[in-house]
Amino acid sequence: MIDIKSLSKSYKDFLVLDDINLDIKDGEFVSILGSFGCGKTTLMKIIGGLIDDYQGIVKVNGVDPIEILKKRKIGFCFQKANLLPWKNVIKNISLPLELNGYKKSLNKSTKLLKMVELESIALKNIWEISGGTQQLVSILRSLALDPSILLLDEPFSSIDEISRGKLHSKLIRMHQKTKQTIIMITHSVDEAVFLSDKIIVLTKNPAKIKKIIKINFPKRSETIKNNKNYISYVKKIRTLLRG
Repeated sequence: MIDIKSLSKSYKDFLVLDDINLDIKDGEFVSILGSFGCGKTTLMKIIGGLIDDYQGIVKVNGVDPIEILKKRKIGFCFQKANLLPWKNVIKNISLPLELNGYKKSLNKSTKLLKMVELESIALKNIWEISGGTQQLVSILRSLALDPSILLLDEPFSSIDEISRGKLHSKLIRMHQKTKQTIIMITHSVDEAVFLSDKIIVLTKNPAKIKKIIKINFPKRSETIKNNKNYISYVKKIRTLLRG
């Protein structure tokens, strides 16, 4: 799905990414961890086709990321939901479909809400739902055009711990049903271990890949957080980040 070779990126004389080599398989859930300002978002924007001036090779399905972006096959969701307050939930999700001339946009949006068991909030105003649910609606909106890749930049960073756990379960359900490739930036080690198939740990500036850790759990539920392997993954990654 995504193949990166010898990727480097500088802003004037400041080297941000240095010799990144990475491959991400179709359908994988990958998290990127690293210190603040190390280049995580820059790496994500390059994969998403939003930055094209870099050194090295980046291919998505064998072509330049910009070509995938033009075909609207990359979905983005950032730290803020950025929903339109004058539209209700289902119309916010339908917006990309309407802009692209889909006639049955509400039907598609309803299916997306049902996928995460949120069809009951379809007609609610944005200010009537919690911040966490707003973020989930934002993710559903980014799925409206059936992208093959979903890029999440700290989508749950402002959500309280209890609500975050519930959102994680819905995101897992969504990923199981869509089989999309998801790349997520997070500063939460627990979140990364709970959600991911693979975790990329970056060094401080300039960012290099310090370690790629594959996470192997047959099923994801809150019970795995008591699993000794889960605890071992968390300790290992925290040690890497401190180092």
